[in-house]
Amino acid sequence: MDPSRPLLGRGALITSSAHAAAALLLVAFLFLTLRNLPISLSPPTAALTPTTSHLEQQDQASCDTTSTLDCADPQLFHLMMRRAIDAFPDVHFNRFGRPVPGDPPSSSCDMAWRARSTASANYKDYRRFSVARDPVTCAYSVTSIGEYHSGPLARKPRRGGTNATAPPPPPALSRSQFAAGKYLSYLGGGDRCKPMPHYLRSLLCSIAEARYLNRTLVLDLSVCLAAAYAGGMPEEGKRLAFYIDIEHLQSVVGIVEHKRFWEDWDKWGAQGQLGVRIIEDSRVAPTKFSKSRDPLIVRKFGDVEPGNYWYNVCEGEAEHVLRPPQGAIRTAPSLMDIVDGIISRMQVDFDSVHVGGNDGNLRRRIEESLNGGGRQVYVAGEGINVVLLDALKAKYSSVHYLDAFEELWARDSKWFLEMKRLNGGVPVEFDGYMRELVDREVFLKGKKKVEVLV
Repeated sequence: MDPSRPLLGRGALITSSAHAAAALLLVAFLFLTLRNLPISLSPPTAALTPTTSHLEQQDQASCDTTSTLDCADPQLFHLMMRRAIDAFPDVHFNRFGRPVPGDPPSSSCDMAWRARSTASANYKDYRRFSVARDPVTCAYSVTSIGEYHSGPLARKPRRGGTNATAPPPPPALSRSQFAAGKYLSYLGGGDRCKPMPHYLRSLLCSIAEARYLNRTLVLDLSVCLAAAYAGGMPEEGKRLAFYIDIEHLQSVVGIVEHKRFWEDWDKWGAQGQLGVRIIEDSRVAPTKFSKSRDPLIVRKFGDVEPGNYWYNVCEGEAEHVLRPPQGAIRTAPSLMDIVDGIISRMQVDFDSVHVGGNDGNLRRRIEESLNGGGRQVYVAGEGINVVLLDALKAKYSSVHYLDAFEELWARDSKWFLEMKRLNGGVPVEFDGYMRELVDREVFLKGKKKVEVLV
């Protein structure tokens, strides 16, 4: 036997048996000890309570999707901005307005914005955003964005009234207030029913003289539409506010409506209680009576044309002191809304062509201006052959013209309904001069502007 090896036979067996016996005694002791203790296989109740409570809180915190949306929530505001930017990649947004609850207020918000094109054609829009909320987490999602001007509740009211086209009538003046004023009135003349450029030239002259004399201008706010714009017959009774921005005009010169003025004059001035100075020669320069203290100065114009046109006042000697303010005349906001609508239906970055005349080479000359038809092009101009324009549109899908947007002034349009309300319930026709104004404004907002004269 090798003496270097340990003895593993019997000694190892005895050691293992001792360990086994000890283990059996320990198990028996534990069994007897635990027999008298209540043992449950279920987890402790206290350990489950927090989990159950958390689930109940989730149920109680479910979203009330029938409540009014908090459109001012910054999270929703930023979501709406991102969706607008993604939906209109060709629009350069300048500023977003604060969203307000739409209609219904539980699932929509209205938001306005200002935007521009690379041609700096600035415009305003306000749209309705349909918003969904997760019924459990209340997380927002924008499901759709409405059409142009579909969010009217976000429209900022114009200064001075609910709508600048029809400012509220001024309060009645007392005799002392009326007598304290200084007025300038133009009576008669041959400017009525003339083309609008003629009428506006005369109107600007009267404004220039009223400003020079520091007097309130007595002005008839109804106009006679020239036959060229009204189907061949002059049309009386048109409101000047249909065509130009009266609110802006009043920021340039003080205006009192002539019917209202003469009613007050009949009460307080007609019996000689107030002084009046009458100027019957349009060649008399305002420098001759600028220091007059009479409350009223009247320029009377005769019946002989062309010497009875108002704009004659600003010629001759008066030319050096009377400078008609060209910026006083702006297109009416109601018509500018149509302009904005046309631009929003095209790419904001578009080119424009103005056509003067109509001949056999017109199509070729317009096509030369289209540069292959790769860009959006608006063709402006009166009297263009509609068949020709339809042919161009069939060849170049990017060609647009005024009559293609007639839904903007149709009888169910926002413009038509608003104008009818402002006109005492009487419908207003989208007449020839309105067409001319809108056509010109859209042309002027093009990035590249081309004149095609034949």
